Amino acid sequence: MNKTLIKALAIALPLTLAGVSCKKDKKTNTDTETLKKEILSDISTKVCQESYEDMYAKSLALLASVETLNANTNDANLAISRNNWKAMRTTWEQTEAWLFGPIAAEEIDPRIDTWPVDFNALENILSSDDELTEAYVDDLEESLKGFHPIEYLLWGQHGDKAAASFTPREKEYLLSLTQNLVKLTKEVRDIWTTGGYTQQLALAGQGSTEFTTRAAAYVQIVDAMAGICEEVATGKIKEPFDAADANLEESPFAQNSLTDFTNNIKGVLDIYQGRFNSDGKGLEDLVRANNLALDAEVKSKHAAAIAALADITVPFGEAITTQQSKVQNAMDKIGDLQTTLETQLKPFLQQYAK
Repeated sequence: MNKTLIKALAIALPLTLAGVSCKKDKKTNTDTETLKKEILSDISTKVCQESYEDMYAKSLALLASVETLNANTNDANLAISRNNWKAMRTTWEQTEAWLFGPIAAEEIDPRIDTWPVDFNALENILSSDDELTEAYVDDLEESLKGFHPIEYLLWGQHGDKAAASFTPREKEYLLSLTQNLVKLTKEVRDIWTTGGYTQQLALAGQGSTEFTTRAAAYVQIVDAMAGICEEVATGKIKEPFDAADANLEESPFAQNSLTDFTNNIKGVLDIYQGRFNSDGKGLEDLVRANNLALDAEVKSKHAAAIAALADITVPFGEAITTQQSKVQNAMDKIGDLQTTLETQLKPFLQQYAK
């Protein structure tokens, strides 16, 4: 080959390759930018909004079953209402892994899910002459409305209530409690949908007044994930465990506490993977594109926490005294997950989600 031609090629080839390299980097940056936007879009619509729509639909199913129970008070209808309570409860507990935005700002959470039930105050309500309307319930203290007074009325203090034992006042209170729960879940759904909060999250850093930077939205998400781990381990489990008092557990009447905890932790993986009833992009996609080891650790710690909860084989109120090592292990494993989220995932997102 001609030496001049060889020299020309020697000069041109690196320049050509450099051009290819630059184009490739630009494409990669564009793809990453698109991915970051898709993640927030999918989390806002396919996780948050979809879950609140699901919870509202389940609240309507619970209300319909309570109305049927009040009209035909038998054990079969009582069982349906109990199942609908549990179904709605499942969704609610998952959503606690993304407990930010309006449900926190509007203080809807404590009006839906405060425990333990104040037995004396509840019995005073039932023995009063007050008209137990939905508006009356709405003005009550937080421990006298929401999931747990409904749970108490459906199951009874010892979990063995029969339909025949319902009094007219209990049915009146149960109906108004459920109507109020529907109202609150509709309020949450509407703020995310017609109220525009879905778009506030989806458009973080692109004109959103709630999240002026994209990183702020990502940090809010991971803080909520870590926050529910902390609440489950150091609050929901530890407080009744340390006191050896089943009266302090979250859902004692339905013996649903372990299911509550499991669904809380399940929600952490749901938002990490960007899914609820349908799959989307989640934090997982950004992590896997940059740090496979971190992705593996998040999932490993999550699986260990779920397994530790599953290892408790008796109702939680019993386990705090009869399976203490297993309960302690569950707290430890959930704490390990929280630590990974706070010390590894959060710094990663602060670096890569800008």
